[in-house]
Amino acid sequence: MLLKFNVENFLSFDKKVRFSLVANKERRKKSHYISGKGVNILKSSIIYGANASGKSNLVKAIYFSQQVVLKGLDKIDTTNHHFRLDENRIDAPTIFNFEIKSNNKFYSYGFALQLNKSIIVEEWLYEIGERKEQKIFERFIEDGEHKIEIGLRLKKSAKTRFDVYNKDFKSSNTILFLSEINRKSIDDFPEAIDFKNVYDWFDNKLTVLFPSSKYAGLNFIGDDNTMSNVFNQFLNIFQTGINNIISEEINIEQFDIPKEIKDDLVEKIKKEKTIFFGINGITYSLKKTKDNYKIKKIGLEHLSNNGSKIVFDFDNESDGTQRLFDFIPALYGMSKTDLVFVIDELDRSLHSKLTYGIVELFLELSQNNESQLIATTHESLLLDLNLLRRDEIWFVEKEQNSSKLFSLDEFKVRNDKVVKKDYLLGRYGAIPIFKSFNNFNL
Repeated sequence: MLLKFNVENFLSFDKKVRFSLVANKERRKKSHYISGKGVNILKSSIIYGANASGKSNLVKAIYFSQQVVLKGLDKIDTTNHHFRLDENRIDAPTIFNFEIKSNNKFYSYGFALQLNKSIIVEEWLYEIGERKEQKIFERFIEDGEHKIEIGLRLKKSAKTRFDVYNKDFKSSNTILFLSEINRKSIDDFPEAIDFKNVYDWFDNKLTVLFPSSKYAGLNFIGDDNTMSNVFNQFLNIFQTGINNIISEEINIEQFDIPKEIKDDLVEKIKKEKTIFFGINGITYSLKKTKDNYKIKKIGLEHLSNNGSKIVFDFDNESDGTQRLFDFIPALYGMSKTDLVFVIDELDRSLHSKLTYGIVELFLELSQNNESQLIATTHESLLLDLNLLRRDEIWFVEKEQNSSKLFSLDEFKVRNDKVVKKDYLLGRYGAIPIFKSFNNFNL
């Protein structure tokens, strides 16, 4: 679970801003939070703001920092990612910090980057206790070299092993120490459990979806009959008109792929077991097996007026239906485990009532687990205190060119307040402000 996220000097965020999923003291809607170690952690957060206020930049900050963990700074474009509206910030550190719960332990993990040089300058990991924090490691630069200070009490053999890792790591300034430890063979290294817990959260628990995410949900279907059945059930609930998802295997020897697409697939298949791609409006899956590759054509079955089955390609479906393919795995996963889904523009291409229904369904499905939904939106229908708590509603607003974050909870509104009306009237800020059109001439 995500408890808090801080970011500084990244895109439209100048000074440090704090985003929190720690619940306030009210006990309203108890199914909306999980209790643990003296804090209650919210399961959802919906974020509002005008266009260009910085909502998407918050999502980008979470995604960017995740990619630094998983790929390394040298594999990521860092150009012009600092706060550019203050020329003095180009050399200032860009800082990310996460407070998370992973494998029933609480951690504070973060790092500082110098983006104009694409280097890591600091990194830290602490275990958070009820009364104090326990340092696991700190990384800093001293005399031009990266130093790692281990805070754990280690046996001699474990200390020797960490010393070897540290020595090998001294000249690295684009890879996080957290990531480096997880690239080692550490299954037999119990002292590295905290490194594994935190890395696993970024790798397997956190999923970020953008409006441009394409076919993301399709990665959950194909050979997986259980997941295909789940999709069919949800698509029926959302009344998409899709009767069934079908897949047809194609002889790979007879499948002619344009060279530019083939080259791209060769690179992608090295990283993923299954990838999806489109050619001439037809969607295909390419799966890497132990000894070979399989290609399948993915189709969406509809029923005609006389009951006959007609297959449509994925690209023939509406944007709203395609968007649902991203959300269905999220809804299914959230009903089973402790995933964190961060979604930019939740309402894109969706009807207002469908957007409301997705949030409502998530809150219902996540009652017995620790999954979380964090989403940006313009859909004012969600500003309903019958649906959400005050501390689940956040706003982003520009102030002196820099984005700031604040919660509805800061306004101490009554639970019977019509929040939607007051928001659109501008009483909480975070709405578009237009100049007068009186002197507008074409």
